Amino acid sequence: MAECFSVAGANLILAYNRNQPSLEFISRCRALGAAAVTPIQCNVTDLNSCQILIKEAETTVGKIDILINNAGVDSIGPMHIKDPAAIIKDFAINLHGPLFLMRLVMPGFIQAGRGTIINIASRGGTVDLPFNTTYSSSKAALIRLTSSWQAELQLGGHDGIQLYAIHPGAVPSQMTSAVHPEEIMGQYSTLLKEMAKVLENFKDSPYLSGMVSVALATGIAKDCLNGRYFDVQQDLEDVIAQASALKAHSDLYRMQVAFLGGLPNNGGTENIAPEKAFNFPGY
Repeated sequence: MAECFSVAGANLILAYNRNQPSLEFISRCRALGAAAVTPIQCNVTDLNSCQILIKEAETTVGKIDILINNAGVDSIGPMHIKDPAAIIKDFAINLHGPLFLMRLVMPGFIQAGRGTIINIASRGGTVDLPFNTTYSSSKAALIRLTSSWQAELQLGGHDGIQLYAIHPGAVPSQMTSAVHPEEIMGQYSTLLKEMAKVLENFKDSPYLSGMVSVALATGIAKDCLNGRYFDVQQDLEDVIAQASALKAHSDLYRMQVAFLGGLPNNGGTENIAPEKAFNFPGY
């Protein structure tokens, strides 16, 4: 991600928690074209730490134009025995951190009339993931946070601000290669074998999500994908070329729930038989 934005000439603030970016990595970003590279330590689960990050970033580079929420964590195991502290941590990193940072940069975006936020979500947020429940639900919440806040901004006339939630592709990482504790997951050996088969296909390059993020930050997809969830394994240029289809079908690239017969606010009452009148005692 940082390298791709370096090629685009960005002035980078690299937020880290424990492991500070190496001098070698910083030099590589500069060599690729970054205008400047500044590492700043931040614990995204702590609001005060997030406030310090944004303040130092603004002092260093001035106005913030782009925010990438890239931190993520996953604690695996059956929910009924999962450590409550691990549950809290998953939501704090995957949801609360991005929310804090979005809230902190948004006043500046509104004042400037423009800005971009890209939330690294996951395909896991759109499906049920047994034993990854906190990861799945926190990423689902991040996707909904993105779309709902975008709708709020549009109602306020802030059309220059664009928010996206993206699936970064099937990228091999420490998280995806984590070993599941035998004492916790041993009884689910069949499922673990199936999961292992899926993980064998995690071969995407991290540069894929980086390049897509740079493209989104230019505003190239603002008229058709802002506020929506995009999977970087799709061809962005091809999707943009079908912008009219996205506008005609507002449910595309969004999380939706379908009901038999529909609901009153989408014409569903036409498919529901009228209810018999009923007088409730006392009313």
